[in-house]
Amino acid sequence: MNPVHLEDKPKQKQPRRRTPGRFALWLDQVRCDRTVRAWQRRSRKQARRERLRERLRQIPHAGAAGDTLYLTGFWVEYAAVCAVRAAARVLYAVVAQAGRLLGLVLRPLLRGLLTLAGDLAEPFRRMHSGLRHIGELTETLQTEAPREIRREKLRYFGRGAKLYFPLVLTALSYLLPVAAAVGFVAIVHESLNAEYVLEVMVAGEPVGSVASEQVFERARDDVQGRLQSARGAVGEEDGITAASLELDPAYTLTVGGNAMNELEVANAILGASGSAIGEATAVYIDGRLRYVTQEGDHLRAYLESVKQPYESSTDPNVRVDFVHDIELVDGIFLQDSVIGYSELITALNEEGSVLTYTAEQDTTVQALVEATGVAWDSLAMLNPELTDLDQQVAAGTQVVTGVSEPNLLQVKVVRRESYTSVIPYDTIETESDEYDFGEKIVTSAGVEGLQEITQDITYIDGVQTEVSTVSVETLQEPVSEYVTKGTHLRSGMTANYGSGQWIWPVPQYTYVSRWMSSYHKGADICAPYGVPVLASDSGVVTTAGYHYSYGNYVIIDHGNGWRTLYGHMSSLACSSGQAVERGQTIGYVGSTGNSTGNHCHFEMYQNGSLVSARNFFGGM
Repeated sequence: MNPVHLEDKPKQKQPRRRTPGRFALWLDQVRCDRTVRAWQRRSRKQARRERLRERLRQIPHAGAAGDTLYLTGFWVEYAAVCAVRAAARVLYAVVAQAGRLLGLVLRPLLRGLLTLAGDLAEPFRRMHSGLRHIGELTETLQTEAPREIRREKLRYFGRGAKLYFPLVLTALSYLLPVAAAVGFVAIVHESLNAEYVLEVMVAGEPVGSVASEQVFERARDDVQGRLQSARGAVGEEDGITAASLELDPAYTLTVGGNAMNELEVANAILGASGSAIGEATAVYIDGRLRYVTQEGDHLRAYLESVKQPYESSTDPNVRVDFVHDIELVDGIFLQDSVIGYSELITALNEEGSVLTYTAEQDTTVQALVEATGVAWDSLAMLNPELTDLDQQVAAGTQVVTGVSEPNLLQVKVVRRESYTSVIPYDTIETESDEYDFGEKIVTSAGVEGLQEITQDITYIDGVQTEVSTVSVETLQEPVSEYVTKGTHLRSGMTANYGSGQWIWPVPQYTYVSRWMSSYHKGADICAPYGVPVLASDSGVVTTAGYHYSYGNYVIIDHGNGWRTLYGHMSSLACSSGQAVERGQTIGYVGSTGNSTGNHCHFEMYQNGSLVSARNFFGGM
C-alpha cells in the first residue's frame, strides 16, 4: 500500500453553526422569566404556609383544638353513615312488607283464577276422555255384535253424563254471567250507534220523519205560509172553515226510518188535512210563496218562452235567468189557494203589459199563427187552451202573444268572460358603498307575471248592471327585481337615502309668513336669529354656499327623486359633498341674500318639479 500523508488528505468542510436570531433569544428570555416567576410564586406560597404553621404552633392548646375538630368530623361522618344504613334497612323492610301484603291480596285472586280455569276446562277434559273411551270400546268388544257395542256405548255415555253433569253446571255458573255482560255491552253499543229521527205527528197520527229539529221547523214554516195564503179565500163552503185548516204538527223521538226533506214533510203535513188539499205547483218569488196553480207544466213552458229570445245556443258562456228568483215547486197545497192560469199570467205581468190578439171572426189556430207571426210552440205555451193547429177559435177570442217588459219577469243575461292581465313585479332595493351615491344598478331584472281573470257580467235590458269576479288563476308568477343603490361619496363617506318621512326643518319657528304660490317658490319659515335649521330627510349636500338671492343656502339630494333647498341662513353647518342624516343641523336662521327678516326659505322638488311643503306640513 502506498502511504498516505496527512497533508495529502482533502480537507473536510466544517458545518456552519447557526446563531440564534433575535426572536429566538427574546422567546428564550420570556420562558426564563416565566420560569423564574413561577418558582418565586411557589416559594412565596411555601413561605406563607410555613408562617401559618408556625403561628398555629404558638396558639395555646392548638393540638387539642385540632383533635377536637378531627373527632367532631369523624363522629359526624360516622353518624351520617349509620343514618343511611338505618334508612336502607327501613326501606328494605317496607318493600318486603309491601310484597307480602301484595302476595296476600293477589294469592286468592290467582287461586280463584286457577280454580275458574280448572272449573271451565274440566267438563271439556272429561268429555274428551269419555269420547276417547267410547272409541276404545269398539276394540275392547270385538267379539260382540255391533248392536251390543252401540248399546254399550250409549250406556257408557249416559253414565258419564250423569256422573259429570255437576261439572257442567259449575262451568255454566261462570259462563252465563259473562254472556249476560257481553249481551248488555252489545245492547248499549247498538243503542248508542242507532240513528234516531224525529217522527212527525199530526192529530196524533204519524205522517213521516225528519233528521233534525231544524228541518221540522222549516217544513212547519212552509206549511204555515201555504195556509196563510189560502185563509183569505176560504169560506163556509163544503163544510171547510178557516178553523178546520189549522194544523199543529208535533214530533217525537224514534229509532230508524227514512228521513224526509222539508218539501216532503210539508206535503205530508198538509196531506193530513183531508179533501181541502190537492196536488198543485207553487210559485216562489225571491223565496216567498206568491201563487199556487194547477198548470205547473204550462207555466214552466211559458217562463222558458220569455227567456228564449235572450238565449244563445252557440255561446256556452251566456246564461239567461230572471232578475227575481222564481222557483216552481210541485207539491200538495190548499185547493182554495189555487188561482187560474190566466189570472196567474196577468199577476206575473201586472207591472208590464200582456200582448194579445183578438180574433175578428171564426178561424183556426193555424190562421192565428200566420196572422200574429208567433210560432205555434210559443203560442201554445202562452195559451194552454190551444191544443191543435186545426182547432177552431171563436170570434172575439183574445189570444196572448207575448209580454212587454214585465217587472216580475224581467230577464237578465249573465255573460262569463275571461281575460289576462299583468301582475307587476316587486322591486327590492339594497344599498352598497361600491357604487356612487345616486347610482342605481339593476343586479337582477324583474319579470312581470300573468294571470287569468274570469268574471260574470250581468246585463238587464242591455245595460251592464253588475260585474263579479269568479276566479283569478295565476298563469305565471312575477319575479322580483333587485336594485343596488350606491352610497359612496367622493369624500370617502357613505350616505343614507331619504326615507320619504319628512320633518319640519325649523322646529323652533314662530310662524310661516307665506307658502309656495305662483310668484313664490317655497315656504318662508320665520324664526329668531341663530335658530338651528335641520335636514328634512337624509341625503347628500350637493350645494353649500352663497347666492345673491338665497344668501347662505344648502341643497340636499335625498337620492329618491327628492331635493330640498334651505336659504337665507346666517351661517352654514355643512359642506358640499357631505352626507347628512334626517334631523341633522345644516345651518342657522338668518337674513342673508334677498331677505327682509330672519327666516328660512324652504323649497321641495320631486323629480325636478316644485312641490308645495304645505302638502306635507299643512298644520304648521
